[in-house]
Amino acid sequence: MAGSRSISTAVVFSLALNLRPAVTSLGSALADVSVARNLTAAVLVALPLWAIGLGGWATPWVHSRLGTHRTVTLSLATLGVSLVVRVLGGQVLLVAGTALACLAIALLGTLLPLLAKGFSRAYTAALGIGSTAGALVTPAVVTSASWQAGLAVWAFVALLAQQVWSRTHASVVPPTVSRSSRSWALMVHFGLLSAVTFLVMGWFPAILRGAGVPASYAGACLALSMAMGLPMMWLVPGWTLRWRNQTLLVVILATPNIAGVTGLLVAPGLAPWLWATLTGLGMGSLAFALTTIGMRSTDTGLSALVQGYGYLLAGVCVLACGWLHWQTGTWRAPLVLALAVLLGQIVSGYRAVHDCSAGDRIVRAGRLGDRAGADHGGLGCARPGHAPG
Repeated sequence: MAGSRSISTAVVFSLALNLRPAVTSLGSALADVSVARNLTAAVLVALPLWAIGLGGWATPWVHSRLGTHRTVTLSLATLGVSLVVRVLGGQVLLVAGTALACLAIALLGTLLPLLAKGFSRAYTAALGIGSTAGALVTPAVVTSASWQAGLAVWAFVALLAQQVWSRTHASVVPPTVSRSSRSWALMVHFGLLSAVTFLVMGWFPAILRGAGVPASYAGACLALSMAMGLPMMWLVPGWTLRWRNQTLLVVILATPNIAGVTGLLVAPGLAPWLWATLTGLGMGSLAFALTTIGMRSTDTGLSALVQGYGYLLAGVCVLACGWLHWQTGTWRAPLVLALAVLLGQIVSGYRAVHDCSAGDRIVRAGRLGDRAGADHGGLGCARPGHAPG
């Protein structure tokens, strides 16, 4: 990456802080948004994934024409404006503004794994803090003011990041697109784990409220879930770099979500704080995928492939869950589907970290002394006796 010396922890942190509040703020306030009802609510939960997916797919094209600095600047400006615009009218503005905000998040989020090389903990920690803040702060603002204020307040975070970024000069290399079988496996893995992540962020309070849990308690449980993801977002990047058995790590990271979703299916009102804790710990899978993208990328191609198509896949899963709830009037069928998605997450994760092909193996770049592999952050795919490719 050219210009990496100009990147600091503060820059990475301020940019990554903008990747989730637009989504978790809407999820935490969805029951209070008067213009979001029935199928519109289901679309609003799935829409961010589609918008982020399309935006991620288009990022290489935008980046090749504007360059890194102007692409990030455009993303932050668009994000700030759209967060305000979406609360100024009815359903149309809400849906359009949310879509535009998430397109901006996609541009930013696709470039960040490359900009954050060497600062993966700052990146994933800010992601977790932004998720938690959106879920925790928004209900308080809604209660004291209005849902419009609760959603629009996050435009200030984009404005702050814009001020930090305007003093930064950095770029990443021109994009190419990777299409190896392991890239597609990583894309499916990312898409399925993102589906579960966004289901939690979008529907967790509604599931609990449907089981008779008071609204304030349900909102607090969502905030708890996001908060429990914080230590995982901090720890998992290091685990990803150090663990030799990546398959075991994939299974371990998926297990809390399986337990939490099962709890929501069997007895949602029995121990909501426990289900919140478990689903929060499951957020570590996202940190694993994002760190892996950064480790294996030298340009925006892999990030665009994995995040672009992955989020589109996640959007289909999330909308299917919302549609099932709308059709059945319960959360049983959507949660069963979520468990199936988690099983697919494990299978695709295994494929993503397994041998590239017969006779290939995953190696530590440092053990082979390969400088190019080291630039990937630790993992490469190589044939025995050869440097990572």
